[in-house]
Amino acid sequence: MGSRKKDDRLTPKEMEEYMALVQELDELKAQQGEKAPEGRVSLAISGFFDRRETREKQVLNKKKYILLAIFTGWFGGHRFYARQWLTAVLYLLFFWCGFPAAMTIVDLMIVIPMKPNENGNILL
Repeated sequence: MGSRKKDDRLTPKEMEEYMALVQELDELKAQQGEKAPEGRVSLAISGFFDRRETREKQVLNKKKYILLAIFTGWFGGHRFYARQWLTAVLYLLFFWCGFPAAMTIVDLMIVIPMKPNENGNILL
């Protein structure tokens, strides 16, 4: 590939060769057990989902949760009841913009079809 001017671009063939080399390098790194470094954004996103998956489920009364969602959902009352502190505080901070009200509707669409146990409790 020799020296290039600053404004020269790779031809499609050169781009294919480059991508093949990058893929080969990634495969060799994977064989050696070397992980590719993650960026800050992807670390934050994966951390969020890791915490979400490992979060302990709460036993909640379905009727109480639904009533709290209907009457206090726009500022996160049902989230405080479910001990989901981070989203509850976010609902409280952004109650003025309508986003928490829309998310409360989503929360209700998730909870209403859930089958409660004999005591009327659900696992959320």
